[in-house]
Parts: sequence; structure tokens; C-alpha cells
Amino acid sequence: MCVFCKGELVPAITDYIEKIGNYVVIIKNVPCEKCEQCGEEYFSTVVAKKIESILNEIQEISTELTVSVIDYEHRAA
Repeated sequence: MCVFCKGELVPAITDYIEKIGNYVVIIKNVPCEKCEQCGEEYFSTVVAKKIESILNEIQEISTELTVSVIDYEHRAA
């Protein structure tokens, strides 16, 4: 149940976008649960930890990049 509007959550896939310093990271195809009513997205603990891991890896290798696009399905495997 959505904590904002009490709507029903359904399994979905989304893109996660994070601005870090002066560059943007886009992680495609991230599994989530999405509220049917307001559209709020929720990530499981496992997915949130993997997103954090991906972001940490990117920070270490991409100090000069302005945009990074990563496919979650390929990085999580």
C-alpha cells in the first residue's frame, strides 16, 4: 500500500535517475513496485542496495563523464 495515497502497489520497471556532483547517472530497467493511483515508486531492499553499489562503482570510474546510462538487468546479474 502506498504511504502517500494508500493506493495499490503493482510490480513495474522504471528508470532510476541520480545527479552526482556535475554528472547524471541513469539506471534503466530497475524493478520496483509502483502505486497505481499516484505513481510513487518503491524499491525493495535488495534493489536499493544494488542501485547504491552501481552508483558507488560509477563514482569511482567516471569523474569526467556528464551522463552515464546503465542497464540494471545487466549489472545486477
